[in-house]
Amino acid sequence: MYIKTNIPAYGGKLYHSLRIYERETIIEGTSTREIYRIDVLDTCTPEELARSAMHSLAGHIYNGISTSELCKILKDKFGVLEQYCCDIIQQLKIEMDLYCPDRQHLYYVESGCSSTTPG
Repeated sequence: MYIKTNIPAYGGKLYHSLRIYERETIIEGTSTREIYRIDVLDTCTPEELARSAMHSLAGHIYNGISTSELCKILKDKFGVLEQYCCDIIQQLKIEMDLYCPDRQHLYYVESGCSSTTPG
């Protein structure tokens, strides 16, 4: 699972991939859980996370994908928490030359220009 932190000394945000260990105890039908260990597996900038996601998502992103579907993929494949999906999608838009005219679907920016020359 990735969490986001603001680092004033760094001057920006960092994402941390965490592994959380928890213990569940059931006594007389009552369940309690406690976290007994948290490991930081990786730390990266939003740009690095977006680039990593971009390479892994190459087969999953298509022209017209909905932002909600992309958020679901980010949660399922990368463990990105829902509240950070918008930040990552914004960075993916930059890295992958995507735009979102209706605020719901992502499209690739066409790089070709069509110009007609009078003949």
